[in-house]
Amino acid sequence: MAITKMMHMKASNKARIDIHLEHSINYILQPKKLGEANLAGGINCLPEMAYTQMKATKQMFGKQGGRQGYHFVISLKPGEGTPKILYDIAMRFAKEAFRGEYEAVVAVHTDRNHLHAHIVINSVNMITGYKFQCHKGDWKYRFQPITNKLCEEYGLHITPAEYSQEPKNMARPQWEREQVFTKWIEQDARFCAVNAESMEHFIFLLEKAGFEVKQGEHIAVKVPGMKRFKRLDTISDDFSRENLEVLFKYGEPELIAPIAHTTSLPVVRKACLSPYQKKCYTRMYRLRLAEKKRFSYGSAYLYEQIQKLHELQEEYLVVVKYDVRSFADLYRLKQRLQHADDELCKTQKEMYRDRAVWKRSCKTEEEVSAFEASEDDYRERLEQLKLQKKDIRDKLKAVVRCLERDGSLKEAELELRIPVDELDDITEMYQVEVPENPYRVPEVEMTAASVLKMDMEETCKGEDVAEAVSENVMAECLDASGTELLEGLVSESADIVETREDVPFGELDTVTADTDKKDELPSDKDDYMRLSVAEKVRCYGCDMNDIENAFDVVKSYFESVGMNAGFDEIYEEAKLLADYSARGEAEHLISRKVEQILQRMDVWGVNPEQLIRYPVYVLSEVFDLTDVDYYTGIKVFGTVMDRKGVHLGQQEKYELYEKIYEEGMREKKQDNIKGGR
Repeated sequence: MAITKMMHMKASNKARIDIHLEHSINYILQPKKLGEANLAGGINCLPEMAYTQMKATKQMFGKQGGRQGYHFVISLKPGEGTPKILYDIAMRFAKEAFRGEYEAVVAVHTDRNHLHAHIVINSVNMITGYKFQCHKGDWKYRFQPITNKLCEEYGLHITPAEYSQEPKNMARPQWEREQVFTKWIEQDARFCAVNAESMEHFIFLLEKAGFEVKQGEHIAVKVPGMKRFKRLDTISDDFSRENLEVLFKYGEPELIAPIAHTTSLPVVRKACLSPYQKKCYTRMYRLRLAEKKRFSYGSAYLYEQIQKLHELQEEYLVVVKYDVRSFADLYRLKQRLQHADDELCKTQKEMYRDRAVWKRSCKTEEEVSAFEASEDDYRERLEQLKLQKKDIRDKLKAVVRCLERDGSLKEAELELRIPVDELDDITEMYQVEVPENPYRVPEVEMTAASVLKMDMEETCKGEDVAEAVSENVMAECLDASGTELLEGLVSESADIVETREDVPFGELDTVTADTDKKDELPSDKDDYMRLSVAEKVRCYGCDMNDIENAFDVVKSYFESVGMNAGFDEIYEEAKLLADYSARGEAEHLISRKVEQILQRMDVWGVNPEQLIRYPVYVLSEVFDLTDVDYYTGIKVFGTVMDRKGVHLGQQEKYELYEKIYEEGMREKKQDNIKGGR
């Protein structure tokens, strides 16, 4: 990837004060470095006269002391670009970075396996006479962004400098790791969203996948290892609360497959592995298993280790190649590799020393020619030596990591989180099993009788049910086909009052629930854990909406059956039950509200097809959303639109809802002010 390096040249205190500047210019203009491309040029000076002109500029302004110049290097990724492209990038970089106010020499070197350009500039501004100013952070904010911009025009890889604009006090490795995690978060969040049925289910799936979730106006998540929470709607607009509702409703799970970050495991004959080798293979197997069953093991919690899976593969291959069968074998292998590395370093130093001695001993042109003729052979032998050193050191690093993992607390925790009995073949990623929605409330068909009964519950306030079904109510709700239904409801209500004369109407539902509760809580933990959330709530048979009350009830039950559970486990169970109960009440409220609105629309003769043409104050009276919160109102409004077959665009639908809700809140505020007076 393209990267910009920057160095400065100090004044020499042994020879001429500006000798380092001269040597730098001479170095970058060497013909053997320029190669056949021979691309070199100057800005505000001639390359061959650059040192003399720079020296004259210093003398003219009396700035001979201090730093003599600056040396920049722009390097491309091996195999990318051409000398002409890099020359154009370097020249444009120099003009833009130094604004044409400094003498500069530009040269492209082709003597390595990657192209790189050198830029040497004078330290004195040829127009103002001021010294070139370079401050901390200029590489990130000033120079590297220029290189990135120019390289992007040619489609070359770049080194992101943008991380400096992210939260401060974050090192580059940390920033790069969080950028990788951000991409993974987007992939997993999208998979969870299209498989979720509601916002609660979506949050539940994120937490099951291993994310730490923070809710408020926005949803933010954090992966263990990240420094800060990441807002989902800053990753993608699809994750705003409004657009998430669209994904819940219209997302197609079969079109979104989970992203597999782990690579395929090496094909091995497991029967031939020693116990220690099998242990190294199992480390990779666990991470592969975690992604296959990501909701069971919380794969997001393992992002840090999944990202380094290739290191595990290197460790495993080294252990198998050198037939390491025990910890002692591994330690002996480390010593052998360390000795081999020391020998190679010694040989490399001898090559450097012999080369330098030969160079200094050259006195005649023939000797110099022989020395230069041996350059290619010397470079090839040196390159081979460096490759051997790199291979040895990579293996040594893998061995050291193996030694560290054997005593690692993270590895011990991973073994506890993902126990492995048999190493089954999991070379392919199968369909991920998505946990069911624990907040789902069984759908209850809303009949005309149940709607009328709910309306009566609102109005009678403790009156006798039979008396509540007055002629006015019958006249208002009855139609040509509803006479028998209403008569049946009156008869049913009379029977209820006759059998429960001593029960006030407000307590009828409670009595019914108590009467219907036949199930008992099991005395075995396994049987209890197999129950669904709805069955657990029904078995407890008491108010579970309050988290504190639910916690006490669950704790008492766990103690009564001898379950050894800590605070966190009890609280998690109580919260699940409380959320489910609250969800049930919310669903009941939404259903009741929807039926009331539909009834008003029918009675008042509101035409659904012309809904958008009605005045806002009329729609506010029809929907009457002042007694529900904003997000509940969205669900009520959307359900009414669907029931009436009103087809509006997503944006148009939400704009209409905003107007209706704001108008209702405004009227409610005015009523409160009048009431206060």
